[in-house]
Amino acid sequence: MNSPLPFIVVEDRQNKTLALCRESAALAGEALLVLSETDAGPAYERFCRSYVHLSSNSPEFEKICFRRYFLLARFLESNPDVRDFVLIDSDVLLFQGAGPHIRRLAGKADFSGSSMQSPDGWNPCQISPHVSYWTSNGLRRFVAWVLDTYATPSGRRKLREISARFIARGVRGGVSDMTLLYLWAHATGNDDPINRVLEGTVVDHNINGMHNLHRGEFKVLGGWSTTTSTACTTCIAGSSRCWAAPSASPTARARPG
Repeated sequence: MNSPLPFIVVEDRQNKTLALCRESAALAGEALLVLSETDAGPAYERFCRSYVHLSSNSPEFEKICFRRYFLLARFLESNPDVRDFVLIDSDVLLFQGAGPHIRRLAGKADFSGSSMQSPDGWNPCQISPHVSYWTSNGLRRFVAWVLDTYATPSGRRKLREISARFIARGVRGGVSDMTLLYLWAHATGNDDPINRVLEGTVVDHNINGMHNLHRGEFKVLGGWSTTTSTACTTCIAGSSRCWAAPSASPTARARPG
Protein backbone atom coordinates (compact mmCIF):
# COMPACT_ATOMS: atom_id res chain seq x y z
CA MET A 1 0.00 0.00 0.00
CA ASN A 2 1.35 3.44 -0.93
CA SER A 3 2.08 5.86 1.88
CA PRO A 4 0.26 9.23 1.80
CA LEU A 5 1.67 11.61 -0.79
CA PRO A 6 3.42 14.51 1.00
CA PHE A 7 3.06 18.10 -0.16
CA ILE A 8 6.17 20.28 0.14
CA VAL A 9 6.49 24.06 0.14
CA VAL A 10 9.98 25.54 -0.23
CA GLU A 11 9.66 28.86 1.59
CA ASP A 12 11.88 30.77 4.01
CA ARG A 13 9.33 33.55 4.66
CA GLN A 14 6.44 33.45 7.11
CA ASN A 15 3.45 35.16 5.55
CA LYS A 16 -0.33 35.03 5.30
CA THR A 17 -0.41 32.91 2.16
CA LEU A 18 1.72 30.23 3.81
CA ALA A 19 -0.55 30.28 6.87
CA LEU A 20 -3.59 29.78 4.64
CA CYS A 21 -1.82 27.00 2.76
CA ARG A 22 -1.10 25.24 6.05
CA GLU A 23 -4.71 25.68 7.12
CA SER A 24 -6.10 24.29 3.86
CA ALA A 25 -3.80 21.27 4.08
CA ALA A 26 -4.90 20.57 7.66
CA LEU A 27 -8.58 20.83 6.70
CA ALA A 28 -7.99 18.54 3.72
CA GLY A 29 -6.10 16.00 5.83
CA GLU A 30 -3.03 16.28 3.59
CA ALA A 31 0.54 16.12 4.95
CA LEU A 32 2.34 19.43 4.35
CA LEU A 33 6.05 20.01 4.92
CA VAL A 34 7.68 23.44 4.72
CA LEU A 35 11.39 23.56 3.83
CA SER A 36 12.79 26.85 5.13
CA GLU A 37 16.49 26.15 4.54
CA THR A 38 18.37 28.48 2.19
CA ASP A 39 21.71 26.64 1.94
CA ALA A 40 21.33 24.60 -1.23
CA GLY A 41 24.84 23.15 -1.14
CA PRO A 42 27.77 22.86 -3.57
CA ALA A 43 25.69 21.68 -6.54
CA TYR A 44 23.71 24.91 -6.42
CA GLU A 45 26.93 26.93 -6.15
CA ARG A 46 28.16 25.15 -9.28
CA PHE A 47 24.91 26.02 -11.02
CA CYS A 48 25.28 29.70 -10.09
CA ARG A 49 28.78 29.76 -11.59
CA SER A 50 27.54 28.44 -14.94
CA TYR A 51 24.18 30.25 -14.98
CA VAL A 52 23.53 32.46 -18.01
CA HIS A 53 20.86 35.08 -17.45
CA LEU A 54 18.29 35.19 -20.29
CA SER A 55 15.21 36.63 -18.56
CA SER A 56 13.55 40.01 -18.11
CA ASN A 57 13.31 39.19 -14.39
CA SER A 58 16.34 39.83 -12.19
CA PRO A 59 19.13 37.23 -11.94
CA GLU A 60 18.49 37.00 -8.19
CA PHE A 61 14.84 36.14 -8.75
CA GLU A 62 15.57 33.45 -11.32
CA LYS A 63 18.29 31.86 -9.18
CA ILE A 64 15.89 31.63 -6.24
CA CYS A 65 13.43 29.82 -8.51
CA PHE A 66 16.12 27.29 -9.43
CA ARG A 67 17.38 27.00 -5.86
CA ARG A 68 14.29 25.13 -4.67
CA TYR A 69 15.19 22.04 -6.75
CA PHE A 70 18.64 21.87 -5.20
CA LEU A 71 17.12 22.31 -1.72
CA LEU A 72 14.71 19.49 -2.48
CA ALA A 73 17.57 17.29 -3.68
CA ARG A 74 19.39 17.80 -0.36
CA PHE A 75 16.19 17.06 1.54
CA LEU A 76 15.71 13.81 -0.39
CA GLU A 77 19.27 12.75 0.36
CA SER A 78 18.47 13.02 4.07
CA ASN A 79 15.03 11.44 3.72
CA PRO A 80 15.36 8.37 1.44
CA ASP A 81 11.93 7.14 2.54
CA VAL A 82 10.32 9.99 0.54
CA ARG A 83 9.92 8.39 -2.88
CA ASP A 84 7.46 10.85 -4.37
CA PHE A 85 5.88 14.17 -3.40
CA VAL A 86 4.02 17.22 -4.66
CA LEU A 87 5.82 20.54 -4.78
CA ILE A 88 3.45 23.48 -4.25
CA ASP A 89 3.83 27.23 -3.85
CA SER A 90 2.65 28.78 -0.62
CA ASP A 91 -0.42 30.35 -2.25
CA VAL A 92 -1.86 26.98 -3.29
CA LEU A 93 -5.01 25.84 -1.49
CA LEU A 94 -5.51 22.11 -1.01
CA PHE A 95 -8.83 20.31 -0.77
CA GLN A 96 -9.79 16.86 0.45
CA GLY A 97 -8.59 14.09 -1.85
CA ALA A 98 -5.80 16.11 -3.49
CA GLY A 99 -3.08 13.56 -2.74
CA PRO A 100 -4.86 10.45 -4.06
CA HIS A 101 -6.07 12.33 -7.14
CA ILE A 102 -2.60 13.56 -8.05
CA ARG A 103 -1.06 10.13 -7.54
CA ARG A 104 -3.68 8.56 -9.85
CA LEU A 105 -3.12 11.34 -12.36
CA ALA A 106 0.67 10.96 -12.36
CA GLY A 107 0.63 7.18 -12.79
CA LYS A 108 4.17 5.99 -13.50
CA ALA A 109 5.53 9.41 -14.48
CA ASP A 110 8.52 10.93 -12.71
CA PHE A 111 7.07 14.43 -13.06
CA SER A 112 3.86 16.24 -13.90
CA GLY A 113 3.54 20.03 -13.95
CA SER A 114 0.96 22.63 -14.84
CA SER A 115 0.50 24.04 -18.35
CA MET A 116 -1.70 26.64 -20.03
CA GLN A 117 -2.43 27.41 -23.66
CA SER A 118 -1.35 30.83 -24.90
CA PRO A 119 -4.12 33.02 -26.34
CA ASP A 120 -2.66 33.03 -29.86
CA GLY A 121 -1.23 29.53 -29.90
CA TRP A 122 2.36 30.66 -29.31
CA ASN A 123 4.45 28.18 -27.34
CA PRO A 124 6.62 29.92 -24.70
CA CYS A 125 8.18 26.54 -23.76
CA GLN A 126 7.08 26.61 -20.13
CA ILE A 127 5.73 24.19 -17.55
CA SER A 128 4.93 25.62 -14.14
CA PRO A 129 5.99 23.76 -10.99
CA HIS A 130 3.64 25.65 -8.63
CA VAL A 131 1.65 22.40 -8.33
CA SER A 132 3.88 19.59 -9.57
CA TYR A 133 4.25 15.88 -8.88
CA TRP A 134 7.76 14.43 -8.56
CA THR A 135 9.42 11.14 -7.83
CA SER A 136 12.70 11.40 -5.96
CA ASN A 137 14.53 9.92 -8.96
CA GLY A 138 12.86 12.41 -11.28
CA LEU A 139 13.92 15.36 -9.14
CA ARG A 140 17.52 14.16 -9.04
CA ARG A 141 17.59 13.63 -12.79
CA PHE A 142 16.15 17.07 -13.41
CA VAL A 143 18.80 18.72 -11.24
CA ALA A 144 21.54 16.86 -13.12
CA TRP A 145 19.95 17.91 -16.43
CA VAL A 146 19.84 21.58 -15.37
CA LEU A 147 23.53 21.48 -14.45
CA ASP A 148 24.43 19.85 -17.75
CA THR A 149 22.30 22.27 -19.81
CA TYR A 150 23.99 25.36 -18.41
CA ALA A 151 27.46 23.79 -18.51
CA THR A 152 27.45 22.74 -22.18
CA PRO A 153 27.57 24.90 -25.35
CA SER A 154 24.66 22.99 -26.93
CA GLY A 155 22.51 23.49 -23.83
CA ARG A 156 23.21 27.22 -23.61
CA ARG A 157 22.58 27.58 -27.35
CA LYS A 158 19.10 26.06 -26.99
CA LEU A 159 18.27 28.43 -24.14
CA ARG A 160 19.45 31.44 -26.15
CA GLU A 161 17.20 30.37 -29.03
CA ILE A 162 14.17 30.38 -26.74
CA SER A 163 15.16 33.74 -25.24
CA ALA A 164 15.41 35.19 -28.74
CA ARG A 165 11.78 34.24 -29.42
CA PHE A 166 10.62 36.36 -26.48
CA ILE A 167 12.73 39.27 -27.65
CA ALA A 168 11.40 38.96 -31.20
CA ARG A 169 7.82 39.09 -29.91
CA GLY A 170 8.57 41.99 -27.59
CA VAL A 171 7.19 40.23 -24.51
CA ARG A 172 8.57 39.94 -21.01
CA GLY A 173 9.87 36.63 -19.73
CA GLY A 174 12.53 34.55 -21.36
CA VAL A 175 14.36 31.59 -19.88
CA SER A 176 13.43 30.45 -16.38
CA ASP A 177 13.14 27.22 -14.43
CA MET A 178 9.80 26.75 -16.23
CA THR A 179 11.73 26.62 -19.51
CA LEU A 180 14.08 23.94 -18.22
CA LEU A 181 11.12 21.97 -16.88
CA TYR A 182 9.44 22.12 -20.29
CA LEU A 183 12.53 20.96 -22.16
CA TRP A 184 13.34 18.17 -19.68
CA ALA A 185 9.74 16.95 -19.39
CA HIS A 186 9.35 16.69 -23.16
CA ALA A 187 12.76 15.06 -23.57
CA THR A 188 11.96 12.39 -20.98
CA GLY A 189 8.28 11.74 -21.70
CA ASN A 190 7.03 13.41 -18.51
CA ASP A 191 4.97 16.11 -20.20
CA ASP A 192 1.41 15.03 -19.30
CA PRO A 193 -0.07 18.06 -17.48
CA ILE A 194 -1.14 17.83 -13.86
CA ASN A 195 -4.02 20.26 -14.46
CA ARG A 196 -6.03 18.01 -16.77
CA VAL A 197 -9.46 16.76 -15.74
CA LEU A 198 -9.55 13.16 -14.49
CA GLU A 199 -12.77 11.49 -13.37
CA GLY A 200 -14.48 14.84 -12.82
CA THR A 201 -11.66 16.26 -10.67
CA VAL A 202 -9.03 18.85 -11.55
CA VAL A 203 -6.05 20.79 -10.25
CA ASP A 204 -6.83 24.41 -11.17
CA HIS A 205 -3.83 26.33 -12.52
CA ASN A 206 -5.27 29.60 -11.21
CA ILE A 207 -8.58 29.85 -9.38
CA ASN A 208 -8.91 33.55 -10.27
CA GLY A 209 -9.60 32.95 -13.95
CA MET A 210 -11.48 30.92 -16.54
CA HIS A 211 -8.39 29.48 -18.26
CA ASN A 212 -6.75 26.25 -17.13
CA LEU A 213 -5.06 23.65 -19.33
CA HIS A 214 -7.35 24.86 -22.13
CA ARG A 215 -8.47 28.38 -22.95
CA GLY A 216 -11.91 29.16 -21.52
CA GLU A 217 -12.06 25.83 -19.71
CA PHE A 218 -14.04 27.26 -16.78
CA LYS A 219 -17.03 29.47 -16.28
CA VAL A 220 -16.47 32.18 -13.68
CA LEU A 221 -19.03 33.17 -11.03
CA GLY A 222 -18.22 35.97 -8.61
CA GLY A 223 -14.56 36.02 -9.60
CA TRP A 224 -13.92 32.32 -8.89
CA SER A 225 -13.63 29.61 -11.50
CA THR A 226 -16.34 27.10 -10.65
CA THR A 227 -17.23 24.73 -13.47
CA THR A 228 -15.81 23.81 -16.81
CA SER A 229 -17.59 24.70 -20.00
CA THR A 230 -17.73 21.05 -20.99
CA ALA A 231 -18.20 19.04 -17.79
CA CYS A 232 -18.91 19.38 -14.10
CA THR A 233 -15.70 19.13 -12.10
CA THR A 234 -14.42 19.35 -8.55
CA CYS A 235 -11.38 21.54 -7.94
CA ILE A 236 -8.93 19.58 -5.80
CA ALA A 237 -6.08 22.11 -5.59
CA GLY A 238 -5.49 25.53 -7.04
CA SER A 239 -3.27 28.56 -6.99
CA SER A 240 -4.83 31.82 -5.83
CA ARG A 241 -2.13 33.78 -7.67
CA CYS A 242 -2.70 35.45 -11.01
CA TRP A 243 -0.05 33.52 -12.96
CA ALA A 244 -1.17 34.11 -16.50
CA ALA A 245 -4.12 36.46 -16.66
CA PRO A 246 -5.49 37.18 -20.15
CA SER A 247 -4.24 40.77 -19.96
CA ALA A 248 -0.75 39.79 -18.80
CA SER A 249 2.33 38.15 -20.24
CA PRO A 250 2.19 34.33 -20.08
CA THR A 251 5.27 34.51 -17.86
CA ALA A 252 3.88 36.89 -15.23
CA ARG A 253 4.65 35.33 -11.87
CA ALA A 254 5.81 35.93 -8.33
CA ARG A 255 8.67 34.50 -6.35
CA PRO A 256 8.11 30.78 -5.67
CA GLY A 257 7.12 29.63 -2.25
